[in-house]
Amino acid sequence: MGWFCRARWLAAACYALTLAGPVRAQGPAAGRFELSDAIRLDEADAATRTHLEQVRAFLANQQWDEAVETLRQVTESHGGKVIGLTPRRFVSVRDYCHLLVASLPPEALDLYRSRVDAQAERWYRQGVEKRSAAPLLSVVEQLFCSSWGDDALEALGELALEQGDYGTARGYWQRILPPSYWLKCNPALAREDGTPTVLVYPDTNLPLAGIRARLVLLLILEGETDAAEAALEAFAEEFGAAEGRLGGRQVVYADRLEELMTESRQWPRLKTGDDWPTFAGSPTRNKAFSHEVELGSLRWRQPLAPAPAPELSYSVRRVAERKEAMLSYHPLLVEGLVLVSNAEEIRAYDAKTGAAAWADDPLIFASNRPEMGLGRGINARHGSHGAPRFTMTAYNRRLYARMGNPATSGSHDMFGQPPQGYLVCLDLKAQGKLVWDSRRSMPGEEGWTFEGSPVCDGACVYVAMRRSGVQPQAHVACLDAETGRLRWRKLVCSAESPSQNQAEEITHNLLTLDHGTLYYNTNLGAVAALDTRDGQPRWISRYPRVKTIEVNDRAKHLYRDLTPCLYDRGAVYVAPADCRDILALDASTGLLIWSTPHAEDAVHLLGVGGGNLLASGDKLWWIDTVTGKAVRDPFPQQPPPKGFGRGVLAGDAVYWPTQSMIYVFDQKTGKAKSTIELSTRGTDISGGNLLVNGDSLLIATSRELLSFSPHSGLRDGAPPEAARERQEISLHEQGTAEHASRR
Repeated sequence: MGWFCRARWLAAACYALTLAGPVRAQGPAAGRFELSDAIRLDEADAATRTHLEQVRAFLANQQWDEAVETLRQVTESHGGKVIGLTPRRFVSVRDYCHLLVASLPPEALDLYRSRVDAQAERWYRQGVEKRSAAPLLSVVEQLFCSSWGDDALEALGELALEQGDYGTARGYWQRILPPSYWLKCNPALAREDGTPTVLVYPDTNLPLAGIRARLVLLLILEGETDAAEAALEAFAEEFGAAEGRLGGRQVVYADRLEELMTESRQWPRLKTGDDWPTFAGSPTRNKAFSHEVELGSLRWRQPLAPAPAPELSYSVRRVAERKEAMLSYHPLLVEGLVLVSNAEEIRAYDAKTGAAAWADDPLIFASNRPEMGLGRGINARHGSHGAPRFTMTAYNRRLYARMGNPATSGSHDMFGQPPQGYLVCLDLKAQGKLVWDSRRSMPGEEGWTFEGSPVCDGACVYVAMRRSGVQPQAHVACLDAETGRLRWRKLVCSAESPSQNQAEEITHNLLTLDHGTLYYNTNLGAVAALDTRDGQPRWISRYPRVKTIEVNDRAKHLYRDLTPCLYDRGAVYVAPADCRDILALDASTGLLIWSTPHAEDAVHLLGVGGGNLLASGDKLWWIDTVTGKAVRDPFPQQPPPKGFGRGVLAGDAVYWPTQSMIYVFDQKTGKAKSTIELSTRGTDISGGNLLVNGDSLLIATSRELLSFSPHSGLRDGAPPEAARERQEISLHEQGTAEHASRR
């Protein structure tokens, strides 16, 4: 099997599993209940399906004119709904119609093109002349199978490459490759008639050598050395001395790629900025700092209000935190400021000194309605499922935060509905002045609440929303970044949740953003990709939900309450709370690449580094991004020590906190680099959520923010030998010593 089949992005297999029927649920008080796999999507209505049945009848009778015209009408009138390609993968009706056109016999396809090519050519030439993606996207989205569809895909890939967006470029160029390539590598992608269930251009006349050369180039630019070498070897064998333009030069493809491969070994690591402007550092939820850090003596500390677990507690320990010490704070680092919020307040500190950012008071926002604060939301009559989490997003010196009651849905018999959470936008150029408040910009939104903080692309902010009902509904909304007014809102799915509508539920689902596409892990049985322009679905992929939930002995995966999709170079990694597995999906199609049963305890997806997905919970896991297999045993092998908070990637290392240590490992090999004993850095210091602050770390515990100097000095009175001790005993021995000391 060739390089095409071995590459990660072509390992995708059809996500088609048998649907389980709905099961009668018992309430949580019963001790165990069945979670239904029935999920409602915004599917095509009966009229649309009738039109599509007519198309099939026309095709069977070779009535090409009627088939083509009906397909065009359905595409224009009903394109925003979704329709299933398999029981587990859904696409827009528009793309479904494109698939039908792509499968037409040559005479019917020629007829279709005779009607659309003139418009497609105008859009294509406009896009190329103005170097504008919008007209080219019009070709791909509305007239994909026109004679200009492959040319538009090629041009869009070039524009994405110029912007350094390698994953998007790959997605465009892959779709030019003939259907035979896809079906050769993944026979499961074929329908009964032999056509693929992925939308690829049916009959390109572009030189395949040039497209394949560009795909090899992307691997080189991404630093995927092993994969690039294998792909280049296969390319040279198949295409030999093929010539064409690459990088603005006429070259022999294989020779030029070999030169670039040699040069790439000397390329410096790309530097990342020092800011941490949103949860996980970037809208892709995948930031890694370019340099490793040191943890010296404590520089400053500031108190935080404790965030206790809700009343509805469980007999088992929470994963990577304690019930009485919730690690809910996820601060930001923006232009020398440390910003931190809870449900009622936002505070700003100087990152170097810990002093108030402006004047004498770090408080820059406080809720003017105390009843919307944290207390009422958690202490509801029936208790609450879930845990409060505090995240924010900064963009262009604007700060966006979700405030108020963290509950996102109430029980069916609750007297009155709890106050709703809301969004605020603050101007950091004006010392946190309020720009807008969604309670004023979106009035009359009864029954709706915001899941978490938004992501922003400058003109718009995008946020997950939930609507309460018999089953909670997961939506994605777009708000104007300047005014907070609603631009559009799109239903993704609705499904039964673990609360069974018997208790308040606290959720904090975040969106992931990459170059015009929003990815959404709903934790309700589905993952979705939506277009930022109008919310239209690119794809929705369902996964098998866990069927049985033990109320008083919760499975560890149910604590994944803050796992947005993680995007990396054309792949989306997902750890749903209602699924034991971690999934990898192809970002452009939603096809399943792999599903791994490893790391059920993983409640944090830390990022991709060294070819591995780093995931953590009670343990730290290294999962190969190509195969989904664990590349080494997780750490630790014995029960102690357990993770305590969210780690961070920096340089070639991953920093993983426990309650009294920070362990440092190599991202690729998992080899231990060092350990940091927190007790030598100050009094009463524990682990927590980590954030790189310059050349050192900041730790957000359940009760305080801790910032450290990068210098090697330890707290007063600590012996110098303490710094060398970590080099003298194994990590296993460290863990055993930690466990013994805690007992």
